[in-house]
Amino acid sequence: MSSNRAQAATNAESPGAERTSPGSFLADRLPGLETLDRLTCRIISFGFPLLTLTIITGSTWAQAAWGRWWGWDPKETASLVAWLVYAAYLHGRVRRGWQGGPAAAFAVLGFLAILFCYAGVNLLPGLHSYGGQLVREDGHLLLGGFRGVPGSEAALTKAFMIAYLLAALGYLGFTVSRNATAGRIATSLAWAGFLLLTGILASRTYRLGRLPLTSGYDFALCFVWGVAAAYLVAEKVLRSRALGAFVLPVILVLSMYAYLFFPSKDSAPLMPALQNRFWLHVHVSVAVVAYGALALSCATAVMYFVKRRLAAPGEPRASV
Repeated sequence: MSSNRAQAATNAESPGAERTSPGSFLADRLPGLETLDRLTCRIISFGFPLLTLTIITGSTWAQAAWGRWWGWDPKETASLVAWLVYAAYLHGRVRRGWQGGPAAAFAVLGFLAILFCYAGVNLLPGLHSYGGQLVREDGHLLLGGFRGVPGSEAALTKAFMIAYLLAALGYLGFTVSRNATAGRIATSLAWAGFLLLTGILASRTYRLGRLPLTSGYDFALCFVWGVAAAYLVAEKVLRSRALGAFVLPVILVLSMYAYLFFPSKDSAPLMPALQNRFWLHVHVSVAVVAYGALALSCATAVMYFVKRRLAAPGEPRASV
C-alpha cells in the first residue's frame, strides 16, 4: 500500500503530470500550433484577394457615382489601412518567413482594422457612415428594438440570436469536455441559426424588392451571414468543432451591434449613389465574403495564442 502511494506521489510530481492541469487539458483539445499557423495563412491568402477586389469595385463604383476614384473618406482610408496590414502579413510570410506569434498578431490586427472599417467609421462623418440612422427621442439615444420590421421577422431574429447563443455555449462545452453530443448539438444549432438568418435576409429581400445591402442594419446582417457561412464551411472541411468556440462569439458580438446600434430596422429609400444595382451587388457581396473569411483567420490566430499560452513545455511551436 505504501509503495502505491509513493508511486502516485512520484507520478504527480513528474513533468507529465502537468498535462492534467486545466490549461493543458484545454490545449490538448485545440489543433497544433503549426496547423493553426498554416491555416491562418491559407485563409488570409483566400480573403486578401477578395479584400483587394472589394476596394477596386468600390473605387470603380465611386467613379461612376461621384466622379472620383478615391476621396479619402474615413471608410476608404480605413479599408486601405486594413489592406496594408494584410499585405504586410503576406509579404512577411513570403519574404521574411514570418510564422508563429508575429504572423498571428498581424492576423488579429488586420481584423481589428476590418472592424473599424465596418463599425468605427459609423461614429465619424462621411459618405459611408451609417451613423445618421441612429434614432433619438426627446434628445435621448435609443438602442435596440425592431422598429420598421414585421413581427414575423422580429421573431426570426430573436430565434436566430438564441440559436447562436446556445451554439456558442455548446461549442465551448465541447471544447472543454470533448463531449461528442455537445459538439453535434452545437453544430445543429449553428446550422439552424444560419438558416434562420438566411430566412431573415430572404424576407427583407422580398419586402424591399432588392437585396438588403444598403442600410447599416442590412449590411450588419450580411456581415454576420458571411462569418457564419465561412465558419460552417471551415468546420465541414477541417472537421474541427473547437473553432466554433472562437468564431461564434464574434458572430454574437456583431449581431448585438446590429441590434443595438440600428434600432430602426427599416430601410430608407435609396440615395442616387446606391441606385446602381450592378456595382451595389458586386461590391457589397464581395465584401461580405472577404470579411467573413478574414474574421475566420482572426479566430484561428486567437486560437494560436491560446494554444501557445496553455501548451505544455516542450510542445512544438511554429518557428518565428
